[in-house]
Formats: sequence, C-alpha cells, structure tokens
Amino acid sequence: MLQGLYTAATGMMAVEARQDIIANNITNAGTPGFKRHTPVQMGFYEVFVNQMRTPAFFNQDTAPGGGVKLLESFPNLAGGALVTTANPLNVGLQGPGFIAVATERGDRYTRNGEFTIDANGDLATATGYKVQGAGGGPIAVGGGLAEIAPDGSVTVNGAIAGQIRLVEFEQPARLLREGDNLFAASDAVRQGMTPATKTQVAPEQLEMSNVSIPQEMVNMMLGMRAYEANQRVIQAFDSTLERLIEQVGTPV
Repeated sequence: MLQGLYTAATGMMAVEARQDIIANNITNAGTPGFKRHTPVQMGFYEVFVNQMRTPAFFNQDTAPGGGVKLLESFPNLAGGALVTTANPLNVGLQGPGFIAVATERGDRYTRNGEFTIDANGDLATATGYKVQGAGGGPIAVGGGLAEIAPDGSVTVNGAIAGQIRLVEFEQPARLLREGDNLFAASDAVRQGMTPATKTQVAPEQLEMSNVSIPQEMVNMMLGMRAYEANQRVIQAFDSTLERLIEQVGTPV
C-alpha cells in the first residue's frame, strides 16, 4: 500500500517538472528562434536498471517498479515561421544550422538572429554576445550602414566586413539548452559539427518561436488533470490507512 503512495507522489513530482517545461515554452512563444522543449519521463524500474546496470538485483514482482521520473527534455528543432522586420541587422535561418556566438563560457549556438551593434562596434546578439565571423573572431561593423546577404556575408557601406559563422550538427537534438536562447554542445556533439551547407540566411527577417500556444495549453490542462488524479489516489490511500489504524486489531 505504501508503494502506491510513493507511486502517486512521484507522479505528482513528474507532472510538476513537466508543467515547468511547458510554462517555459509558453513564456517564450514570442522569443525569436526559441525551440520548444519536450519532456521525457520513464518508470522507476527502467531508471534503476539503466543507471545501476545491475538488473539481477531487481525482482519485477517486488522491485520498486511504481512511479515515474522526468529524465530530461529535448528541443524540438522544427523551423519557426519567418516574419519580415525590415531591420538590416535581423536575420532568419532557413535550414538546420545555428549561428555561432562567443560567450564567457565558450562558443554557444543560437537561432535568434535579432542582432545589434555593441559598444565596441561589433555585431552582437540582443543580449550582448558577439556574433562570430567565419574565422572565429568578431565582425566589426562600426557605425556604418551594415547589410547582411543570404550567404551570411556582412557588408558595411558596401565593403565586406566578414561573414557570419553558421554551423550544422549531426546530432542537434543532443544540444544542451542554456539561458538567453543559447545552446551548448558537448565535446561528443561538437565532433559532428560542420560549417553550414544546408542553411541560408534570410535578411531583414526573424525566425519566430516554433511553440504552438494551443498545443501547450492542452498539454498543461492534461498535466493538471494528471496531478489531480494522483492527488485523489493519495487521498484514497490516506483514508484507507486511517481506517486500518483505527479499526484493524481493535478489541471487540
């Protein structure tokens, strides 16, 4: 019976974690280049077997097989809609590539092409990270008239200033999401990184988020119902335990 309580409790915890991911998707529905994340959960028995690699220790009849755990979330990398902004420092991406930017934590990757010019005159993201040129360094645009071509070339007053570094990954689903709409790549994922060949830049446009508000709201409602169902299970077990304590073994 106690295992049933634990199962329902872990179900509530997993739902809470899923709801946080869904809420983050909804919050960023208007963020250019944002990719919705899909939560993935697994039953405890599978988690224990996979992590401990000692399935012989578990008897399926008596093992703690009840309950679930939210393992992680994966980005849905489907492209978002492109909208025209008429801003020469805005670019959208058509294809699977990412824009490389320099941060204090190392190279990071984004689909958000909402650029600006920082205090040093370099092309930068809206949050201040320098956009990398094809050679890895920043792209100096100064105070001139900057324009970006479909191949990522940046010109200032008609003169070439550099080219945006675009990269593609063999396993983009393994990118790790960070704040500021950035992704990090592990060493293993970076080994499958190549200069972009299937990606084009859409000048004066922005790729919008691929979040579907109606779908996320449905997912959130389903999560609320699952949470409430687990609550009722716990209440039922609690009521049963209370009756057992009060009645079983009571002298007649």
